[in-house]
Amino acid sequence: MLHTAPLTLDVREIPPRIRHPKIFETFDALAAGQAFVLVNDHDPKPLFYQFQAERAGSFGWRYLEEGPEVWRVEISRTLPPITAEQTVDAVSRRHPGALPVMKEMGINHCCGGHLTLREAAAAAGVTLEALLEALRRIEGAPA
Repeated sequence: MLHTAPLTLDVREIPPRIRHPKIFETFDALAAGQAFVLVNDHDPKPLFYQFQAERAGSFGWRYLEEGPEVWRVEISRTLPPITAEQTVDAVSRRHPGALPVMKEMGINHCCGGHLTLREAAAAAGVTLEALLEALRRIEGAPA
């Protein structure tokens, strides 16, 4: 598998009023599992709090370098957690490997894609807990 370095967004030369909008624009363009490296001239802790308020549960934050002159932070887009109220179709689109798990449990993706996982589990005669546990074991899917 070919691994590429994440995009780097250096905001040190960007006017302050434009920085956060540009950072969020860059984040929103990421696919689940992708990341970019933010380079800044100060600790972007206020940005972290803004991410918590506006993108809770959908981002990762990891300091790569912490000053005193340069801060580098890897900001990643995480996969959404799998919940009982998501549809079969939504889970299969967002989580690689979900279709084989659901097929093995008797869940029909083709005709049942509109069903929530709760409804699909009931229709297939499996417990919701067993379905969710199996789906959450998929590589990359958060518990």
